[in-house]
Amino acid sequence: MNLNANQQDMLIKMTSEKLGIPKEDLTRELKAGTFDRLLTTLPRQDQQKLTAALSNPATAKAVLSSPQAKELMKKIFGGK
Repeated sequence: MNLNANQQDMLIKMTSEKLGIPKEDLTRELKAGTFDRLLTTLPRQDQQKLTAALSNPATAKAVLSSPQAKELMKKIFGGK
């Protein structure tokens, strides 16, 4: 699933607000491929699962392609 720049910005903004992480910090970490502040907001078991999923491109693609992820994206961004 490819997000356009506006969708990416909206998702980062919503995540930033929800987690209390400044948007600029979250954007910088995502661009650098690090998720340190994001991970600190999760329970340890979830941190490990997310790290494992994101470090494996095939797993990340499968997760984002799941019907649940697609439905969530529809709710967040509207559209198809």
